[in-house]
Amino acid sequence: MIKLAAVTPPLLAGATLASAASLAQSVYWESSDQLWYVCQPDGTPGDLDRVTVSRLTADGTLLDRMSISRAGHGANLGVERDAAGIRLWTDAVPSGGWATAVARIPYVPNGTADASDPSVVRTPRTGVYRVSATIDPTRRQLVYRWQSNNVASPQATGGIDRYDLAAAAAGTFTPLQKLSYGASGKTLQGYTSLGDHVYHLYGDQAQDNVTVTCTDWASGTVLQSQHVTAFPGLPFREPEGMCVFGNSPGDPAATVAFGIGARTDAGVRNLNLARFPHPGTNPWVPIPYNTALYKPNSDNYVPQYRLAGDQVFVHFSLAKVDGTAWAQGETLFQLPLRARPDRTQRLLGVVSGQAVTTDTMAVRLEVAADGKVSVWDERSLKGWIGGDVSLWVC
Repeated sequence: MIKLAAVTPPLLAGATLASAASLAQSVYWESSDQLWYVCQPDGTPGDLDRVTVSRLTADGTLLDRMSISRAGHGANLGVERDAAGIRLWTDAVPSGGWATAVARIPYVPNGTADASDPSVVRTPRTGVYRVSATIDPTRRQLVYRWQSNNVASPQATGGIDRYDLAAAAAGTFTPLQKLSYGASGKTLQGYTSLGDHVYHLYGDQAQDNVTVTCTDWASGTVLQSQHVTAFPGLPFREPEGMCVFGNSPGDPAATVAFGIGARTDAGVRNLNLARFPHPGTNPWVPIPYNTALYKPNSDNYVPQYRLAGDQVFVHFSLAKVDGTAWAQGETLFQLPLRARPDRTQRLLGVVSGQAVTTDTMAVRLEVAADGKVSVWDERSLKGWIGGDVSLWVC
């Protein structure tokens, strides 16, 4: 179980989505390609209910989009990778603007699809209302939420089921587990499943009531409830969407990310994303660097990082290939998104003894919020500069 926290490390701030018609409703992190998928309803009248799915890079750059008609409200989203490519699990067959089934649709960059096409529709349950689905990538399970009454979420009753993803893709729905829920009195804005727990996101636009809960799958007991203060002061701030966030589809140290939508006075919609602290310790991961400019002291000192909870350990020793001195503020490499601090961190490094004789061998390094690790020293040092240090990212 991850530990919920009020203050959370940001992942994206002010990302621009493909549609200007509405705020995002749901998000999904596809860890194999390191891409975000974001679903927005576009205000189409009646039960045409078209949604736009934006695909963004890890840093929030818009890559492409897909338009899907008859897809309900876009209440949740799952992204499945199989041998044929990417499949979206979306709302489908809307009635009164809300889905009565889900659809499994191939993602086509800048393409279109109909979520009510019988060839893509999946119906785990009949006679239920306002259904939606997402995926737990750590267990390859489809998570399906349904209501027994056709009412707004604060008064809703119903259940959440989870199914084997491969079986669900083939149209077979045998629940691995079922969880019932009663009226929460709160506005549901997203949910996801990670391992043995279900996480719900609640809150209303422009109100400081964003809350995340953690529920035990087996017992239905709410184990945590946390007021979240991420991205305070945004105009029309509204919680929107949850998903699992990890280094890989089966990452044992995956955590939960959530979205905060916002709208400027000019009507521009954007998306902000944050995550809860990472649990556990991950293996060492290589950090890309410019091999034409820098060389490691040995194979043991190739730049790498490791996450342990929310502490990032960085280990390296580099020299200039051409033997020239290190410039003030020179960037050695850049950490990936998941390992970046939320503000600039000062680190203490070491310079090789050949570079200094009567002076200190300590050298100051900095890690900026964009992940760039740079050296700050006025001595025009030559030789190896190394670090075996750590920093807190939240």
